[in-house]
Amino acid sequence: MVGRGRPGARGGSSTMIRAGIVTSGSSALVALLVMGAGCSGPDAPVNAAESGEAAGEVTTVPVIRPERATLRRTTTQPATVHPDHQAEIHARVSGYLALLEADIGDRVEAGQVLGVVDVPELTKGRQRREAMIARLEADERRAAAEIDLAGADVEATEAMRDQELAEIATARAALDAQRAEFNRVQGLVSEGAVTGQLLDEARERLESAEATLASAEAAAASASANVDVSLARLAASQASLETAKAETEVARKELEELDAMIAFATLRAPFPGVVTRRHVDPGDLVREGQGAGPEGPLFVVAKLDTVRVRVALPEDDAPGTDVGDPAVVIFRSLPGRSFEGRVDRIARGLDTSTRTMLVEVDLPNPGLSLLPGMYGEATITLEQAEGLVLPAGAVRYDEEGRSFVYVVDETDAIRVVNVGTGLDDGSRIEITSGLDGSERVVAPTIDRLQEGQRVRVEEAG
Repeated sequence: MVGRGRPGARGGSSTMIRAGIVTSGSSALVALLVMGAGCSGPDAPVNAAESGEAAGEVTTVPVIRPERATLRRTTTQPATVHPDHQAEIHARVSGYLALLEADIGDRVEAGQVLGVVDVPELTKGRQRREAMIARLEADERRAAAEIDLAGADVEATEAMRDQELAEIATARAALDAQRAEFNRVQGLVSEGAVTGQLLDEARERLESAEATLASAEAAAASASANVDVSLARLAASQASLETAKAETEVARKELEELDAMIAFATLRAPFPGVVTRRHVDPGDLVREGQGAGPEGPLFVVAKLDTVRVRVALPEDDAPGTDVGDPAVVIFRSLPGRSFEGRVDRIARGLDTSTRTMLVEVDLPNPGLSLLPGMYGEATITLEQAEGLVLPAGAVRYDEEGRSFVYVVDETDAIRVVNVGTGLDDGSRIEITSGLDGSERVVAPTIDRLQEGQRVRVEEAG
């Protein structure tokens, strides 16, 4: 907006009025006065005595009235369409492409097969793992049978030990009986009641009972040792079973890992979308990791039912942009159509190379008419206000930057009214204070007027 001088400042018009009384022969003086008037500038003071009113002239001024409207400050910037999501499908296994199930432009669902890579070595490896698991499961069963056998052996040896312990008790009782008998017969022999032969016989029976007890004790010790051996065998069998189970579990995990690799041989769409690129044909050799090089990914799937319109905002517009700001996008390739949305994401930082901030606007795209890569223009409303507005040129500014307008009162006299201003869209400006909307405001076509100056009113078209 152009700054304007304060009312009452002396201007070139007063000099021209004084120049009107110079005689016609003084043309040189008149020219000097006119030149002086031109040099006075638009901010020179004008008083009532020197105005057109004092000379009997009344200035005609066009007037307008403030109107209520909504002002918007917008920015229009280049915009580019991008998919809502995009995935590059790369190979995780090596082999020849056996089946091609999708081509560019095809709509696919999540999990839909795009192609199948033939991986016979992985298939054979899976069969080998299955055979290994079967063998390890057989080892588990054998170990379990050995545990049962060892358990039965423990029971048998414990029974044998218990029997030998019972034999010890019997032999000890018999020994006690024979010792008592020997003592009795020995007493009778010493009394001469019986012959010595009976004493010899009693001694033999005593010695036999002692030998029987010793034998029973030895047998019991052997039986106890056998129990310890059986228990050790049982523990070893149990350990063998745990080892077999662990080896089987390892083999099963290896099979699961192999199954995962085999699953990678089937290329699937990660989400619903459209196949936008294909860089593989049936019979092509597909290598693990293919897609990282210049040949590109095997497939590209893009989610296009919603697209992201990316806009780079200049640094001056970046601070005033917020999530939710209205946006309208147009494309030269779609004449006559506009797409309304809102700012959905803000980068919250400037690109240091371009001094721009990236914002994104999501647009529904049910008919897939918006294609990735399309170029257009996005108009984003950065700020808006509703209230009294005037043409921007109707508001003047004094040397200190204070804003004012010329108002024509009911007596057709000029009043200088200080006003507060708000949003300026470049052609209109918001009036926040000083006017109520009923005033007749001088239009922008008149530059300088005097407080109290009488004017002729002409309603502006």
